[in-house]
Amino acid sequence: MNLKNKETQLFESLNKLDSIADLIKNSKEESSYLKKLSSQLEKEKEELNLKSKNLEQEKDSIINELKVFEQKLNNQDSGNRELVNKIDLIEKENQTIKDELAKTEAELEESRYKITETENINKNLKEEVNSVQSELHSTKEQLEQILKNKKMFVKKIDELSQETDAMLGEFDKW
Repeated sequence: MNLKNKETQLFESLNKLDSIADLIKNSKEESSYLKKLSSQLEKEKEELNLKSKNLEQEKDSIINELKVFEQKLNNQDSGNRELVNKIDLIEKENQTIKDELAKTEAELEESRYKITETENINKNLKEEVNSVQSELHSTKEQLEQILKNKKMFVKKIDELSQETDAMLGEFDKW
């Protein structure tokens, strides 16, 4: 009966090992996915930084153009509607660029948040993997001890069986 219980425990331990192995496999797949996602977010971040720099340069260029037009306007007749219209157009473009820059900054902030979130998830997954590996190691040691005990038990049964056979042989001689 005791041997049967040990076999049952051994099968349960093997089932646990299979479950742990599946967990490790799944966590590795998730870790791989998160690394890819982190890489994509990093690329998006770099692209957004580049766009932000380009928009800032365009903004500076437009501001310089505005200043030039403003100087020309001051030098010419103040009633020159063509220059006023150009300034209005440039100011509208400048506002559009400011809006795009604000949108890009919001996207950049969102990307930063996603990167931080991804890093936290990755950290948690690493901790889980370490925990599962520790459990796996502990379970492996327990299984090795159970197998060792089982071998000793089988050896003792064999010894007792041999002794019983010897005693029966002597009993038959009597």
